[in-house]
Amino acid sequence: MDVLAEAARRAQVSVTFSVPTLDDEIWRRTEPGTAHPRQRLRALKTLVDAGIRANVGMAPILPGLSDRPELLEQVVREAREAGACGVWANLLHLRPGTREHFLTTLAEDYPDQLPAYERLYASRAYLGAAETKPVRELVSDLTRRHGVRDRRTTRLEPGPEPEQLALSL
Repeated sequence: MDVLAEAARRAQVSVTFSVPTLDDEIWRRTEPGTAHPRQRLRALKTLVDAGIRANVGMAPILPGLSDRPELLEQVVREAREAGACGVWANLLHLRPGTREHFLTTLAEDYPDQLPAYERLYASRAYLGAAETKPVRELVSDLTRRHGVRDRRTTRLEPGPEPEQLALSL
């Protein structure tokens, strides 16, 4: 935190924590070996309390798993409680390499979801607007409704740019 605080006094600094879901089962199965999402929110709160701008990136949101409105709202609500200055969302994209690994894991953990994913991602790595726009709009609406915005009481920000001296001749 000391390095981020020093950097924030010299330049615009912002940190984003990935918190795609707070559902323990989904997190455990889809993000093994990562810090618990609530631990990430505690780290975010620590940074915000110190004056560093910190946000939540809800990514990747998983169609049919973590995209349920109540799960999205839970993340937005708890991000606000932790002091998040902003929240954004992005759905899963499956580039070659990641795609094969993810679909293999999905078949083991959520076999009922595999046909939907094979259809959604049949010929593309990124979902189209028909799938992404409604989720992003819902997250935007939830962010507004829950009042997520920069509410830091302490703000570490760079000072004004030095002014060029001018000499009159």
